[in-house]
Amino acid sequence: MILNKSYSRLAAGLGGAVLLCATATAFAQASAWVGQIKVSRGIVVLERGGQKLPGMVGVRLKENDVILTEANGSAGLMFNDNSTLSLGPNAEVVLERYAYDSTTYLGAFDAFVKRGAVSIEAGNLANAQPEAVRVKTPQAELKGQARSFAVNVEGK
Repeated sequence: MILNKSYSRLAAGLGGAVLLCATATAFAQASAWVGQIKVSRGIVVLERGGQKLPGMVGVRLKENDVILTEANGSAGLMFNDNSTLSLGPNAEVVLERYAYDSTTYLGAFDAFVKRGAVSIEAGNLANAQPEAVRVKTPQAELKGQARSFAVNVEGK
């Protein structure tokens, strides 16, 4: 009988560990969201994992997402650190890397502008580390003390 109570306690402990792991996994998935689309006009497309999705207001963003606007499109994105990124018509931006710790304000934000007119207003990341926000293009890389970046990349 004593042996059965020990197994019961062990099973209860393992159940708690499984529940804790499931909670941690759910938190990690929820924290995978780095921002969302706040403004979407005309044709805006989100590419994620090889799929093309409508870039509607409220769509959450992840690292490696690609945001495209057509000739009649424009979009405004807001990130977890309150950075904003705006795309004009015929733009394409890859969210290459985004990490943000809301307690320390540390992290990194790397955006690759393949084409189009794009502006970025750096949020809390730049307050803690001015070089944490980088904007890359096929020809250049922008980073530093500036809180605002505007680039126009001519492309196809």
